Amino acid sequence: MKSNIYFSQLEGHLVGLPEDKKNEIIQDYRIYAEKNELSGELLINELGTPRQLAQKAMVEYSIDADTIAENNSLINGEFSFTHRIKQIRRQFQLLGMVIGLLMSNVAWYPAMFLIFIGLFLMTVIMVIIDLGLVLILLMGIYQIFMGISVFGHHHAIAIFQGGVGIFLIGIQFVGWPIAGAMMHGLMNLLMRYTKSVGLRFAKITGVDHE
Repeated sequence: MKSNIYFSQLEGHLVGLPEDKKNEIIQDYRIYAEKNELSGELLINELGTPRQLAQKAMVEYSIDADTIAENNSLINGEFSFTHRIKQIRRQFQLLGMVIGLLMSNVAWYPAMFLIFIGLFLMTVIMVIIDLGLVLILLMGIYQIFMGISVFGHHHAIAIFQGGVGIFLIGIQFVGWPIAGAMMHGLMNLLMRYTKSVGLRFAKITGVDHE
């Protein structure tokens, strides 16, 4: 494969990147290829196929962009629901890109499986916590309903059941924020590992285009 064809295909695979960043990546790899006299099979053996190289470059860019976005949000104190949704979208896009990158090399399958295990455990924990809180809420509503139903005959029992019901419902105001903070912390740990694995994989070409 000629160098011009290789880098033309590389440009086609760098989808979604800003034009200046795309040009910077292509120029850096062109210089690297020319400096090391890489072309044809040597070029592919050294840098991978255009698609593989594009995946590496996009992972590096996405990790940098996510880190910058998170730092800016901490500086500006952005903790809104909209910010959280954008963060979750960025994180899952990055997870998908890193997993796709790791799938291209069998030697990195253990790292990929660890990411999958992390996602699975987070999902299980989230489902258990959510179901538990919903069950507590339903129990609280049931206790209040039962208290109302016996109020005319057993005031003490009715007041007790109503109090229990209010307490169980009140747990929701504490439980959901704690659950959210817990999941946020677990997701941050998973993303740190994912980023470190993605960067290590992306750096195996030895080309620095920061």
